[in-house]
Amino acid sequence: MTGSLTGAGNGRFSVRKNLKRVLEGGILLLTLLFAGCGEKPDPHPDWDPAWVRAAMAIGVETPEGFAVAEQNDTLSLSGIWYYTWTSGEGRTYTNEEEEEATVYDAQIYLLVRECRSDAEAAAEVEGWMAREAESYQTGDTKELSANGQAFQALPLISGRENNPYTHGAAAFATRDGMAISAELLCADSFEGEAEEVLETFLGGFHYE
Repeated sequence: MTGSLTGAGNGRFSVRKNLKRVLEGGILLLTLLFAGCGEKPDPHPDWDPAWVRAAMAIGVETPEGFAVAEQNDTLSLSGIWYYTWTSGEGRTYTNEEEEEATVYDAQIYLLVRECRSDAEAAAEVEGWMAREAESYQTGDTKELSANGQAFQALPLISGRENNPYTHGAAAFATRDGMAISAELLCADSFEGEAEEVLETFLGGFHYE
């Protein structure tokens, strides 16, 4: 589930909020369980310390014009890692259900899920891609290779009514039993080309 921020009438706003609740709800429990435990040694001491460590298996460079916003890896024991980057000043958006969120000129969502097999990871990706069509008019799927990793890229042509993010691009991949979703959502105020920006972002992935 890549779940993006959307207007009323579709489930993506709630899906995003539910994911955040799951992530935040587990933080306190895991913090208590592991309080006092020593930090694990860095498996990639040669990696740039500025890179985000997604699932500790992918080093992610922050693209120009974006800033790291969230790094929710506390639920890694459940096999879920979730990160966001934002561009522009945040502003409050309220949908028709009176749910509030902060939106930006553009926002990147990265979700990594550790699965039990490559087949399960592929099924997860298939489900994520199908759900994109519930919130956006999508273009044809394209094959994309970025830094040696194959992705299925999906243009997000237009969002549903009242969605503050009007367009964007998404890409999906499997690697070593992991399902990977990278989603760039853009407001009309964003001046970059969505597919090019996302491809640059994916080119900044470094793997084990």
